[in-house]
Amino acid sequence: MRFVWFIILGCVAAGGLASPGSCGPVLNEVMADPGRDWDGDGVYDFRDDEWIEILNPGPGSLVLDGVIIGDGDGSPLVALSGTLAEGELRAIFGSEAAEFQDQNGWAIFGLRLGNDGDTVTLLQVAGADTLLVDSYTYNTYEAEDDRSSGRRPDGGPVWEMFDALNPYTGTTPPLGNGLPPTPGQANGEQPVAAVETSWGRVRAIYR
Repeated sequence: MRFVWFIILGCVAAGGLASPGSCGPVLNEVMADPGRDWDGDGVYDFRDDEWIEILNPGPGSLVLDGVIIGDGDGSPLVALSGTLAEGELRAIFGSEAAEFQDQNGWAIFGLRLGNDGDTVTLLQVAGADTLLVDSYTYNTYEAEDDRSSGRRPDGGPVWEMFDALNPYTGTTPPLGNGLPPTPGQANGEQPVAAVETSWGRVRAIYR
């Protein structure tokens, strides 16, 4: 497989950050050092419970055939399939990558996300070439137990650290936002806690 390293025009903005309305999927959230059973198979495994989330920012639905997740040097780790609706998120776990590698006779590494900092790449096969669609490079402190780094809002240009499970107190960006990692779910605000009140007060609001 031949790798051509350039950004598809219109897909990725300056600095390697994807812009909404791109012509392909974007990386949306990454967890390199899981400390619990994130893939939900009932067993914690540091390889299987790593995950990468992608987003289809639109417009329109997106066929994932030919989309590949790779590591920093462009080596393919897992090829995707299926369709993402506009605005839809998908989490790819290390267990899924390991299964794909096993089925295709590859060395079984999972997503191979380094805990001392690493780069994740999102690639698109186009004829005889493989194009770099998006990438994200994270630092060592982003890869501490159960911290993820992701875009907020989804698909936006700003990456933050979702550190509710392992708070980050440093001052080097991306800063922690106190929110939990959310594989396959929107990177939104925490829900506002309900406040108990009487029915009389509720009726008074609408008089």
